[in-house]
Amino acid sequence: MNGRIVDDGNTVSLSGRFTVRDLKRVTRALGTGATQSTIVDFSNCQSMDTSIAVRIWSIIEAAEASGRVFKLTGMNSDTQQIFDRFKVIDDWPAPPVEDHTLLYNFEDIGDKVLATWRTVYGLAVFAGKAFKALFSGKFRGSITAYYMEQSGVMAIPIIITLNWLMGVVLGYQAGYQMSQFGGELFMPALLAYSICWDIAPMMTAVLVAGRSGSAFAAEIGTMKVRQEIDALEVMGFNIYGFIVTPKMIALFAVMPLLITAANFAGMAGGLAAGGMFLKMPAVVYIAEVKKAIIPFDLYWGVIKGFFYSTIISITGSYMGMRVRGGPASVGRATTSAVVVSIFLVILVDALLSLLFIHIRPGLTL
Repeated sequence: MNGRIVDDGNTVSLSGRFTVRDLKRVTRALGTGATQSTIVDFSNCQSMDTSIAVRIWSIIEAAEASGRVFKLTGMNSDTQQIFDRFKVIDDWPAPPVEDHTLLYNFEDIGDKVLATWRTVYGLAVFAGKAFKALFSGKFRGSITAYYMEQSGVMAIPIIITLNWLMGVVLGYQAGYQMSQFGGELFMPALLAYSICWDIAPMMTAVLVAGRSGSAFAAEIGTMKVRQEIDALEVMGFNIYGFIVTPKMIALFAVMPLLITAANFAGMAGGLAAGGMFLKMPAVVYIAEVKKAIIPFDLYWGVIKGFFYSTIISITGSYMGMRVRGGPASVGRATTSAVVVSIFLVILVDALLSLLFIHIRPGLTL
């Protein structure tokens, strides 16, 4: 027998079987009453879903807060047991409210500093083990070639496109400002210095960190979740030599080439900007670039590439090795790999820039 509701003003009688389909009818019957005191009669109620009981209890609590009174009568033992449990839950004490003092805030800062120190220390230890495996003499050629393709060949279009656009923007903005003073002829030199010294290596490293660093972390993190790393260790494999060093070697090989391509793409963008916006002949642009830069400027980007490839490969692998738990941990490791890699790349770039001023021929403060 389907649930039936009879409302005679002060008494709401429930009879039959009530299921989740009757939620709206029960809500209308009990929630819209105009009397201050209402009796809910369960004498002829054969059964009800827990969802119906929860709805009735929530209506009663909300109504009593506004002054209405409900009286439940005629319940069988099962229904009575359900509502008794609701009362027990309502009587549970509220969780204590923590008073966050000034000391708590300093403790929180200390915890974050300690976690950062542990990450830096763990990264240094991991790097030491990775370099030890790198110089052990073992080389996995096929998997290294695979990572060279994924990290190098597949990244060429986006790196060339982005650095060309950077060259166009920088060339246009620098040329526009210099043209106000009749100095647009210096735009090629300014652009070549900016591209070769910092912009092209930095943008390439950021893109590789976003593509390859995150991929390394996700790959190794998934292996950790599936316990493949544990299986390799049980089989006697050197994890660092088997998993980490192929990624390092691949980036060592492709990063200098990517930075070189980025250098020429950026200067080509400046050439396009000079021709379109400043009406500068290509011959003049190329001649000014040749007068400005020396081979060391191009080599410097290649030197930076070795530092950047070390940071990206080791950081991505380390964050993947730290994965514990399920897929959410893999996502966090991927995010951490990109963020930490970019931070370390910028930090190392700043230190190398200070060194560059003192070792570049013809450049003095």
